Amino acid sequence: MTKDNNYYLLKAINEVDIILDYSKNLTINDLIETPVVLDGIVFRLIQMSEHMNNISQDFKELHSNIDWISIKGFRNRLVHNYGGVDLQFVYNAIKVDIPNLKIDLNSIISK
Repeated sequence: MTKDNNYYLLKAINEVDIILDYSKNLTINDLIETPVVLDGIVFRLIQMSEHMNNISQDFKELHSNIDWISIKGFRNRLVHNYGGVDLQFVYNAIKVDIPNLKIDLNSIISK
């Protein structure tokens, strides 16, 4: 399989699907009190961002409705300040931003 923009979009969507599955019925307290769930979700967020980082700049410019810079910045905060990340911020991201991102990614993928 050619590792083109579509390849990385599919990989990112797969990570999004896993995040949504992990976070189904998840409360903020579950996220705080269950380290294995937090670790799994954070790992998938990082993986998703890594795949999206491999998408070409031209493609990103064509699809500027997606906040590519914020996604990369969120990944950097998770990776470099893991213990200091506000879990409410993470929770809001997985409950609001990730479902919206899935819609956006699905709308731009080549079927």
